[in-house]
Amino acid sequence: MFGDNKIQRPAQFIRALAILVLGIGFLFSAGTPPAGAAYPEKEITIIVPWAAGGGTDLIARFMADLMEKDLGKPVVVVNKPGGGGLVGFKQIAAAQPDGYTLGITTNSQILQKYSASSYQDWREMAPIALHNYDPSGFTVKADAPWKNIKEALDFAKANPGKMRVANSGPGAIWHVAAALLGSKTGVQFTHVPYAGANPASVAVAGGHVESTSVSPAEVGTLVRGGKLRILAIASEKREPLFPDVPTFKEAGIDFAFGVWRCLVGPKNTPKEIISKLEVSAKKAVNDPKFKDFMTKNGFGQSYLGPTESAALMARDEKDFEKIVPGLGLKKN
Repeated sequence: MFGDNKIQRPAQFIRALAILVLGIGFLFSAGTPPAGAAYPEKEITIIVPWAAGGGTDLIARFMADLMEKDLGKPVVVVNKPGGGGLVGFKQIAAAQPDGYTLGITTNSQILQKYSASSYQDWREMAPIALHNYDPSGFTVKADAPWKNIKEALDFAKANPGKMRVANSGPGAIWHVAAALLGSKTGVQFTHVPYAGANPASVAVAGGHVESTSVSPAEVGTLVRGGKLRILAIASEKREPLFPDVPTFKEAGIDFAFGVWRCLVGPKNTPKEIISKLEVSAKKAVNDPKFKDFMTKNGFGQSYLGPTESAALMARDEKDFEKIVPGLGLKKN
């Protein structure tokens, strides 16, 4: 009998210990918040893949300020220019998927698959909030000899390669915008890449190149300052900030093309964190201060959530696959 008790006691002890451990585990799990509930607990970084001062940078900084107030933690914008955005795209995709390193992407990222020697697949990112759409424009120095877009294109046709067009980087959206315009009009441009829309615009104002294809909003300050002049805008209707500037279609040229901008995180960022960020970004976009900022600076206002943004990216990829290879862009 005594021997039986010696055998049974360890077994009883193990069963009791197992019940105790399970009970403690249940208590802890019951009190543990779901993934992302405590987020954010520290500073959030938003990578902008272009130089400071361009449209993507300006919008990101204004939105970051509003999100910081909402989330209660610092939201800091960091510029990582290079390779038409590729340097920044790669850093966003390679970041830890914990919600503390985000970034801004545009359809430039998708274009690079067809227009550059290297690219970062957009599927390695998690869309959060598309918050802007802007058309391309054709802008020259204020004292340029061309009074309208027809005169500028006539000059370019008569002098192949002499119309230099500054863009925001090789294979980037404004590079493709100018290439597409050249394809539609039979004009041979010389494409000159810069680290972003702002340095491209400054190059035109300084007389280093004849024109730029960046958005009207991105040249707005220099236009209002009397340094630059927009000849035409690649949209379906005139821009409210520049009501006197005609569209290409008004000039008889069937050309409409633009850029969207989207807040993203690395692939595999937890859904709970994506959801919290999307709610905060949507609040920012709907904030009267943001709307006023966008209107005053001529930026287009648009909004799509994660699912809709991903669908747009997939659709653009199919469209660019058909259009871009025929533009004759050299892969840099």
